[in-house]
Amino acid sequence: MSHLLAMAVGPVQEFIAAARRTRDLWFGSSLLSEIAKAAAKSVREQGGVLIFPHPDTDLTPGDDQVNVANVILAELPTGEPRDVAAKAKQAAQRRWLEFAGEAHREASGIIRQEIWDDQVEEVIEFYAAWVQRGGNYREDRQRVMRLLAGRKNLRDFEQAKGRAGVPKSSLDGQRESVFKDPAKEPWPERFRNRLRLREGEQLDVVGLVKRLAGGHQPYPSLDRVAADPWVRGNQGKSNFDHLKAACEKLPRDILQRLDKTAFPQFAEFPYEGTAIYRSRHSEWEEELEEHDRPKIKDIHDPLQRLPEPKPYLAVLVADGDRMGAALAALESTAAHREFSQALAGFANAARTIVQEHYGVLVYAGGDDVLAFLPVDQCLRCARALHEDFRQRLANYGHPTLSVGLAIGHFLENLEDLLDYGRAAEKAAKNVAGKDALAVHLHKRSGAPIKMASRWDTKPDQRLTLYAELLQHEALPSKLPYDLKKLIDIYQAEGWQDIVRRQALQKDALRIIADKQPRAGRRYMAQVRGIVGELNTVADLRHFCDELLIARQLADAFDQSRREPTELHRAAREREAVA
Repeated sequence: MSHLLAMAVGPVQEFIAAARRTRDLWFGSSLLSEIAKAAAKSVREQGGVLIFPHPDTDLTPGDDQVNVANVILAELPTGEPRDVAAKAKQAAQRRWLEFAGEAHREASGIIRQEIWDDQVEEVIEFYAAWVQRGGNYREDRQRVMRLLAGRKNLRDFEQAKGRAGVPKSSLDGQRESVFKDPAKEPWPERFRNRLRLREGEQLDVVGLVKRLAGGHQPYPSLDRVAADPWVRGNQGKSNFDHLKAACEKLPRDILQRLDKTAFPQFAEFPYEGTAIYRSRHSEWEEELEEHDRPKIKDIHDPLQRLPEPKPYLAVLVADGDRMGAALAALESTAAHREFSQALAGFANAARTIVQEHYGVLVYAGGDDVLAFLPVDQCLRCARALHEDFRQRLANYGHPTLSVGLAIGHFLENLEDLLDYGRAAEKAAKNVAGKDALAVHLHKRSGAPIKMASRWDTKPDQRLTLYAELLQHEALPSKLPYDLKKLIDIYQAEGWQDIVRRQALQKDALRIIADKQPRAGRRYMAQVRGIVGELNTVADLRHFCDELLIARQLADAFDQSRREPTELHRAAREREAVA
């Protein structure tokens, strides 16, 4: 008697969402994947045939190149599903305890053992459901997934083991801190440096495991990703070479190095971004012992001779569209396994695509992607992910990929940046027909600037063209504000709904001509073409928002010395028409 078995492991919120540092986020995602791999491997070793993930997936522990989603689906030709699920749960728990034990060995001198013991066994969430196989795979899969959803809604609530007077975790406030009180039991200084703790920061068992387990491999910081256009744009300059030489001389406990094998995209400057931003050096010095502070002075001189990099980066969140319909159409386990293989191929490709665009992949499992990218590369990366997904899933009802990009300051709270990215992804999926790109710009003051458009309207090319025209002064830098004044006039006079297309376009071209520097006039053909697409005041308002986003892109293009791809393409198209 065969069965379909579905399982879900967690907690997703604590492992992925609760994070202050990029390492918390990355290792939390990796940790969840490792636990899911352990459960899937257990099912396979008990004779189960995996459906999702694909049965050929490499489930070797510790291979962070393979991400496995936290939902597992398998076919059990024989055996009791209750027993198979119970052993899979035990495997998941063992894998978690391996990571917890690693962190405990590292930090046993600062841990309150009784609180650790209260928490460590109660972290893993595991849910399972199964159905006996009938004659229709589609119906069987729908039934087992409904049962799994119902089981997850009937959560197991363990009795709270709170302790009066003990501070909660700074990451999510769910559990008490496992740290000893340093005022009563002073810590060795190496622990604070190793944990990269802020003053007063507290961690529970999950937070400490995310901060310490998995070895000492540093993970790229947000400021390093934000600075990457600057790094690429300054390569070959003598002052940049002097900066690298000064960084290389610093001990690793003062300036961390990135593993060039793990992060080859940062090989030209494999150091934390803190070293690049002069505005952060005072904070950096405060984290160091007094006798170490003079050691960073050699960095100051070459930095003063170089412009400071822009402090913005992009958070990319992507999700497949119409995946439920694609799954519902699968009529056999063989078809579902092929579908799983296509998704695994996309997840593997996503890692390479993000890396090729000088970004950092946090997670790629199935149709979900989370990554950090430099601003000058974010549109190219989003387009490459979209095209790869479309091609790999073309045989399954043509699912598409909606992508949200949130551009924000690297000093923003990490959880806020993630929320910005998720909001942008949601905006993309709310576009009629989905299959869209949304870009949200969050400056440190004022309301966010937002745009969203279907991929087939080529929003990435449009934004890139605007940015390049701004770079070459064909569009004045203050143009969006001048055009918004024009919109205010239309509204004040009650013309917003009746202003004619010709009048609107003439007003926009007049403003551009009045403010346009002489150097930008050679691109007036492209400018007229853009303005010629503005038919309504709403179009003009959207144009202003896209221009504001494009200004941020233009800054990053300037720092990376990127070639103007869209201007060249537009010129070739004009020549072809001529």
